[in-house]
Amino acid sequence: MRVLGKIAEALIVKECNDSASANRKWGMYARRGQRINRALDRFKAIGTGLNRTKQLYPTKYSAGNTQRDIIWIHEDDVVDELMQMSRGDSDRTNRGVSAGLQVKVSFDGMSYVYPDMKSSRYEVPLVYFDLSGDFVKVANAIYKDCPGIVINQDLISGQFLSRECHEVLRSYYGVVLDLVKGKLRPDDIVRDEVLFDAFKKDVQEQNLHKEIIVV
Repeated sequence: MRVLGKIAEALIVKECNDSASANRKWGMYARRGQRINRALDRFKAIGTGLNRTKQLYPTKYSAGNTQRDIIWIHEDDVVDELMQMSRGDSDRTNRGVSAGLQVKVSFDGMSYVYPDMKSSRYEVPLVYFDLSGDFVKVANAIYKDCPGIVINQDLISGQFLSRECHEVLRSYYGVVLDLVKGKLRPDDIVRDEVLFDAFKKDVQEQNLHKEIIVV
């Protein structure tokens, strides 16, 4: 579901850019905060591999970033990024590791999400959109096998954070299948801003890693 993961990245960024309250919520989880903070209004969410980021913030663009699909940059100085809170810090402290989110979309979280969480692959929270409704199953397995991982902090339900994004992703699954089956033309994607940005990232990553994406 790599293509859908890129669509999710674009959807989350759009939601954050369109709504201050959504930006505060997503940003809070990205920095491992405990409460909504209006200071996040001065930070803008961007997708590290999206074409729009390449155009507007080239120094932040990284199509092959395996740690952070989404980061937050300061509106007055784009060099500055939102920082994670160290465990035990108060909400007023921004220092240490750059905040961000890794995003995954799948019908099989036990195969696609569980192994990465068990190996502690990511240093930022992972947001999982469970298109088959298996988040609880994955979370229970991680809770049992990985005592150092905190559910709803290290692993977060995408549907919990944004039901709208979750439903859009479910609808886009059919679009991806239609592309694979030849029922939809690439030209049709260009008419959809979110899809176009996501698929451009996918092509760029294929060129970078020489991989074939299988849905």
